[in-house]
Order: sequence, then structure tokens, then C-alpha cells
Amino acid sequence: MINENEGSKGEFFVSRIDRSVADNLNDIRTSFGDDAGVVKDFIVFVSKNMKRDLFGYTKFTLQDFCKETGRNRQDLAKRHPYFVSNPKAVVPEYHGHQFVSVFDYSLFLMLQRNIIFAKTYTVNTKDEVIQLENFPILKDIKLNMDRASNTVKIYEIRISDQWMDGFISRYYTVETNGYRMIGKGRGGDGRKSLYLILQRTRHQCLSQNQTIARFSVDYLAHLAEVDVEENRFRKRAVKRMLDLFLQKDAMPFSYRFVKADRAKVNQEEYWVEINFAPSSQTPPVAEDHGDHVFYNSLVRDLKKRFKLMYSDVVIEDEKDHFQRWLTNHKVDLDVKVDVLIAAYNKAYSTQMTKIQAKQYIRQGGLIS
Repeated sequence: MINENEGSKGEFFVSRIDRSVADNLNDIRTSFGDDAGVVKDFIVFVSKNMKRDLFGYTKFTLQDFCKETGRNRQDLAKRHPYFVSNPKAVVPEYHGHQFVSVFDYSLFLMLQRNIIFAKTYTVNTKDEVIQLENFPILKDIKLNMDRASNTVKIYEIRISDQWMDGFISRYYTVETNGYRMIGKGRGGDGRKSLYLILQRTRHQCLSQNQTIARFSVDYLAHLAEVDVEENRFRKRAVKRMLDLFLQKDAMPFSYRFVKADRAKVNQEEYWVEINFAPSSQTPPVAEDHGDHVFYNSLVRDLKKRFKLMYSDVVIEDEKDHFQRWLTNHKVDLDVKVDVLIAAYNKAYSTQMTKIQAKQYIRQGGLIS
């Protein structure tokens, strides 16, 4: 059930990340350049918030973001390098706010740009084949300002429909406490990309009752943004990262370096063999099967109820009426309670009380 341990070293929180994003991490770098690290962190951060509190995931502070991603608040609050280098550049405004800081400008870019995939990404579902050429991230941003200091107090966002759909039905499970632990310091963005690929591969292997995966050192080095020419230095850099993951208990696995198969032409010289068997022996790193049924039923039925009640309602300056309704705890609480209880019972064959349902809607988290 949705009650993962969430702490520091050695404790886990199983979140989700859209498959189309996790399979195309290099395309984030291509689409967003130097801001790609913040964009990637933001996707992981909001995805974790959705898993932890679907009824309140859209609101957060900069401090919340830094706590979950390992970022430094001062680094994100300073003026974006683009405007430092180009003092005459026009600072974008949206809803009356200037998006000039590192974090704010990255948010604005996520509102204006999509992740453009280098090649069409195909997803096979039970009902249809979906082809994605890009991935939109945000559809709206609103800011609650502190009038005394004229600084942002609370961010409120609306995510894209594609992101919501991916969270419900098109995802890999990712252990996100480890993600924030390995990101601090120089090279953190590269380490986080490497971490996500290992988490994605862990999901793939364990779902197919396998434990072993092989990667070329060159592939992992490129993904982790290791910019060195000699093979031995790339191998050394990858080894340092993998050792760091193990040292911090970021994720359970073992590894060894293996030589290329000389019978196969055009192979890189060194490969890394990752063994995810330790993950299969650590239950908290696997999502409960009922969680998929729970979120699928919950969001589908909430959307149905919302459309029945508010199909003709228009709210000025609101880009997604459903997300606003979903995260407003004061509106239609009894309706949401009924849907939540039914979805929980369907997923876990356990009856949730109305008191527990109201607690979940107002505070997030389920009582196991």
C-alpha cells in the first residue's frame, strides 16, 4: 500500500517516472541545454509529490524542491546566467511575475518548450499504440507572492495531460530518496541521469524475472556527462559513481567490469555488468501491485465525476480545471471521499474509513 519508508540513508521511497522521459534523458539535455538538470529534477520531484499526495501535488515552495532534489536554494534563487551575460535581454513575464532567477526561468522554459524526442517514441497499450514526438511538461504556473519581500512564497503548477497519463499508466518505478542523495556536488546532474537509467533498468529486469543487465562504459560515461577521451579514465569515472551509489545505499545492486566479446565486431572495449538481485530481496524498492490499480481507478473515476458536475463551468485564467478541483480540499470533499474509498477497496480489498479518506485528501499518505 502507499506507505513507503521515507528517510535518509538506507530508507526508500518508490516513486514513478514517465517511461518516455526516462528512456530519452539525453533529449532533455538537447531540448533545455544548461537548464536540463533542473528540468529533470523537477520531473522527478513532481512525480514523487503525486505518488505521495495526489490531492496536493501542485503546490510547493523552493525549499520543498531543494529538500527533495539535493539542490542549493541560493544557487536556484540567484539571477539566471543568461540574463547576467545578456543584461539587455528581455526578462519574460507571466501573470505579472518576472522569471529571472535560475529556478523561475527554468520553470518558464518548461511552460514554453517541450522535450523534443530525437526519434518517435512508441508506447504499446492494451487499447492502442501511442506515438510521441515530444513531451510537454507544464500548462500553467501561478505564484503566491510575499508582499513584504516581493519574493515567491508558493509555486502552483498545472502539469500536461501527457504527464498525468504517464504517471497513471506509462511509468517506471524509481527509488527517489537515493536520487537526492547522490546529486549533491560537482557532476551531480550526470550522476542523477546515471541513477535514473539504473533504476529504469532495474524495473525492466525485475518485471521480467531477470537480474543482470550490461552497459558499455562509453554509454554510461556519455549519459553521466563524463567528458574524457581515454577509455581508462572513463572507466575510472563510471566506477567512482557506482561506488558512490553503493556507499550511500542509494540503491541495492552489485557490479563488475567485463571485456567485450571479441567475436562481435565494433564493440566497445569495456562493459559493466549490473546485478540487480539485491533489489529483488528488498521489498520497499518494489511498488505494491495494488498501487497501479489504485491510481488508475482513482484518477479515472475522479475525472468522470468532475465532468458530470462541471462540464460547462469556465474559470478565468485557469488552464486545467480538473487539476485545480482535484487539489482544492475544500470543494466536493464528500464526492472525493466516496471515489477514494471505492478505489482503495478495489485495489487492496481493504475498507478505508471516511475519516482516513479525509485525512488522505487533506494531508496525503495512506494508513496501511
